[in-house]
Amino acid sequence: MTDWCAWFRYQLKASADGFEWAFSRIPSAFLEQLPPDPGYLGTWSPSRHVWHVTEYERCLALPAMAAWVEGADFAESDWPDDDEAWAGVRERGSAQLIAQFRGIRQQQIALLDQLGAVEWDEPRETLWGLKPLSMVVTKTFQHTYEHGDTLLRMGLWWEEILKEEAEKSANSGS
Repeated sequence: MTDWCAWFRYQLKASADGFEWAFSRIPSAFLEQLPPDPGYLGTWSPSRHVWHVTEYERCLALPAMAAWVEGADFAESDWPDDDEAWAGVRERGSAQLIAQFRGIRQQQIALLDQLGAVEWDEPRETLWGLKPLSMVVTKTFQHTYEHGDTLLRMGLWWEEILKEEAEKSANSGS
């Protein structure tokens, strides 16, 4: 592979599109709710997944890419990824959360234009240890697919699980 920037531009765009698609498949009434069947659908609301991925990229992925452009060492930003931080932003609403995700992702895609001359396989010190830029950007879209998979499961099965639970409850009451 010779055109790293084109490859990663495609991957970052495709994974963002899939992530947004998955989020859009979840009925709006569920976006702030905890899902049924936490073993299969997870323990976070769909909106929290979007916030989590956005903040990961804002605090870790984007600064790591920028460090390569600047030729500087990676300086970790504070990533407030806990219940308290989430409680402080919950009121933003799903439209604002997904718009923030899209904006951060677009910044990363735009940054690729400045990384054409970089040696993508040359390791440097990162949050993840001595790793190349190719790993840092790959981790970004892997993380998006990981949470996107959960959102897709929510969109596909949340209502079905609720129906099954209601049927079980009705049958156990007879």
